[in-house]
Amino acid sequence: MTELERMLTQLGEELDWPATPDLAPAVTRRLEEPRRRRTLLPRAGPRRSVALAAVGLLVLAGSVFAAAPGVRDAVLDFLGLQGVTVERRETLPTPPPERPLDLGTRMTLAEATEQVGFVPLVPATLGEPDGVYVRRGLPGGELSLAYRPRPGLPRARTTRLGLLVGEFRGDLSPEYLGKLAGPETVIRRLPIDGEPAIWIEGAPHFLLYGSPDGEVVESTTRLAQNVLLLEHGPLLLRLEGAFDLDRAVEIARSLR
Repeated sequence: MTELERMLTQLGEELDWPATPDLAPAVTRRLEEPRRRRTLLPRAGPRRSVALAAVGLLVLAGSVFAAAPGVRDAVLDFLGLQGVTVERRETLPTPPPERPLDLGTRMTLAEATEQVGFVPLVPATLGEPDGVYVRRGLPGGELSLAYRPRPGLPRARTTRLGLLVGEFRGDLSPEYLGKLAGPETVIRRLPIDGEPAIWIEGAPHFLLYGSPDGEVVESTTRLAQNVLLLEHGPLLLRLEGAFDLDRAVEIARSLR
């Protein structure tokens, strides 16, 4: 059973649904008096309306990234955190051409701290990043910290870096990032010091950015390697590299 199916099942168990009405008398009266306008079904009560709205939101949660060309195949699994959705699909679209990373404007960490709408977090075990970038266009901005390969941080095929850290206000941009993974990719939900996280490992998966109007920004679509997604208060943190889960968790726990 997928995460979406489990959520819908739990929702159904928590709601009190009205008994199915006997429609025969109403239908008979309607046939006998065709010119009179009558209501055949009772109007949905507040609880049912809330339930239908909730189901609609669950279905629409993945609609932004399903609209991208070539990604409309069957969804095998659906997960999410604030700021990101993760979908496992039977097949994936054709990989886009390789492009240089576009992380925004390069600046110092002090300058970035003044630019973004949150306090940046830096891995204490790694020290100052080799590059700091800010991308505007979403509430609070997006911060990227780049670390060159080094012992413990092997070079990633997708970024040519040892570690790429992304940070933004997930509470303000609930569907900014999308992840599309195939059946061979490992997707694991786990807690890290009480915060929800998702680990994606194995076959490269797709990273998609959503624009404020709900469209996929195809020019920024790219392949990604191993990734740890982590909620930290209002922030969504993204750690990408060629390291394993243990190393990713170690880095995440050192964020200060």
